[in-house]
Amino acid sequence: MYFYYSRVSTLGQNSSRQLASFKSHGFVTKENVFVDKIQGNVPFLERPEAVKLFDAITSSKETNRTIVIDSIDRLGRNLIDILQTIELFISNKICVKSLKEGFETFINGKENPMAKMVISVMGSIAEMERNRIKERQSEGITIAKAEGKFKGRKVGSIQTNERLLQRHAVIVQKLKKGLSIRDVSEITRASTTTVNKVKKALSE
Repeated sequence: MYFYYSRVSTLGQNSSRQLASFKSHGFVTKENVFVDKIQGNVPFLERPEAVKLFDAITSSKETNRTIVIDSIDRLGRNLIDILQTIELFISNKICVKSLKEGFETFINGKENPMAKMVISVMGSIAEMERNRIKERQSEGITIAKAEGKFKGRKVGSIQTNERLLQRHAVIVQKLKKGLSIRDVSEITRASTTTVNKVKKALSE
């Protein structure tokens, strides 16, 4: 069973080229095509149509499910986000197929060895990027502290439930749908501890 995902950057842009690629690939209907008109710097699971796609494909009772994209960069804002999105689909036994790169994570229900190798390389590059981000954050905090601009949270201060729920609006949305803590953690990439805190705040 195929699900198609397209993203264009602005409302003025046309997704017809990507849709034409989808139609040449297989059966396309308005029920299995999801088109986001949103900037690429928005994480995949914070995009309206991407969320609908994930809910639809994970709710499907079909055993062989494939999400088809025009190119792999449609799946996230950067390499880290793209890799996490691919891994999320793989963990749910969902094949990711990119038409431009000829990339397919499953073949005949089994993980594609070539795709695993590509993902491994992507993972190494993404880890380097994570480390660079952490280093830049650490350097920025050190400089801010030296300039007296960074105070951090006061010792003993407590974050209000209202503020917690505001910060984690996506988690709140998923919990209200009745998803388990583990599922919400997997979808939003937040720790189960954070999801637990948000769930407790909701109940209060």
